[in-house]
Amino acid sequence: MTAKTEDGTIITLSTKMRREQLREWRNSNLFYCPGCNDTVHLKVGDIVIPHFAHKKDKSCSASFSEGESKEHLQGKHDLFTFFERIGVEVKLEPYFNDLAQRPDLLVTNNTGQIPIEFQCSAIPIKHIKSRTAGYKKAGMAPIWILHTPRKIMALPQGVGIFQLSEFEKSFLTETFPKGINFLTYNPQFERFHYFSSLLHIAGRRYIGLHRTLPIKKQIFPFAQPKNPNEDELQNYATLFLAMRKKFLRNRILHNRKGVNDPFLRNCYELRILPSELPLWIGIPVTHINPFREHPCEWQLAFVHFLHSEKLTVHTICDDFICSFVKNFQGPIDTQLIACMNYRDFLLSLNMESLDNIANFEERQFIELLSHKFLAK
Repeated sequence: MTAKTEDGTIITLSTKMRREQLREWRNSNLFYCPGCNDTVHLKVGDIVIPHFAHKKDKSCSASFSEGESKEHLQGKHDLFTFFERIGVEVKLEPYFNDLAQRPDLLVTNNTGQIPIEFQCSAIPIKHIKSRTAGYKKAGMAPIWILHTPRKIMALPQGVGIFQLSEFEKSFLTETFPKGINFLTYNPQFERFHYFSSLLHIAGRRYIGLHRTLPIKKQIFPFAQPKNPNEDELQNYATLFLAMRKKFLRNRILHNRKGVNDPFLRNCYELRILPSELPLWIGIPVTHINPFREHPCEWQLAFVHFLHSEKLTVHTICDDFICSFVKNFQGPIDTQLIACMNYRDFLLSLNMESLDNIANFEERQFIELLSHKFLAK
């Protein structure tokens, strides 16, 4: 959507430019790519918003608007217009020679320069990390906004369960005390979709709060969603406990290994009925569960580890916790933190052994969500 004229002037297309005027303009002017200086076409159709494009079979290392979808062009245009409307300095598709990178937008405010990337298509996660690292090396903190995935576009607002792919999870941001958020934008309806206060269950599933905001009501820095209220916290608890119950039912009814299954084996050796697993086993202890396993599974294994090693939550040291997490796949550092948080939780219940642990009721579970995991 940006190009150079013959005298080197950078021009940016705007909705204020009528299509007929643009068609006349392209007949009397030549345009060049700001990145590679090759000539580019000014494309003015009836469906896709006007934009510049290289000639066929030409390649540009600056990736100048090539192959961008209608949604991508529209989203960039919407965001550019938004920043102009609220009076924030913004450039469209500026090229950083030192980085060989071109963000969709570059915003400048009193904190510095902020690249904005509006991503519509799935790209390798390593490319996102690489581009983010490039910006950070230059002292800039980029903001990535994903085009709202179709599967969640029509979901009702409020508390719900969301499944995010590994690619979508790479757009999650975590801030204190807001927790984990997922910001997307839908250019078709000109709305931001927020999925906030995300609570990881296991695998790709999260419980979170979905809200939308029309771009005409957006601000910058971008509006931050509010924390869940009392009713929404109750919904979090209800959904988490329902998913916990479903996990236990599936492990009991669909297990093909019998007592050789580690989860059922641990239950058997601890003399716990799987269907009556205490509520203090299988709780969320961090915003993102670093284990592949459901919290019921790895926390029961932790309790079994204490029992088999004749340890208590008072006597287990970091070295033993390290030995425990080596039995699992995944990031050891965050698994260690999760285990230490779970140990601290058990300490708060005055747990000495399985026999003397205090009752832990649903009311306490909701308080746990409220004060420790949703930063209320």
